[in-house]
Amino acid sequence: MDDPRLDELKALLVAAAHAHHAVYGGARRAWARWYAEWMYGQLSEVLASAPSVDTVEEWLTRADARYTAERPDGSWPRMYATWFLEWDGEAGSGVPNSN
Repeated sequence: MDDPRLDELKALLVAAAHAHHAVYGGARRAWARWYAEWMYGQLSEVLASAPSVDTVEEWLTRADARYTAERPDGSWPRMYATWFLEWDGEAGSGVPNSN
């Protein structure tokens, strides 16, 4: 995928991870909600569909499950960003996909 938004999303995910770690010092059950709320305002500058906090939380949860199940070669921020762009495109087209 050669989308310039990929690097912006990767950086945003990494920044959210660093901020979360600074606040909580490690893993937390409600991490996806926290990330979604933290990233929300910035995502609207990168994504076309302007997803809600609930949608971003769902995407993070889906990405985590998919990354864990598939164990792809790419880093988690790259893979999550790639999937966000896919899901954002689907949201804009009105075509849902459960991948």
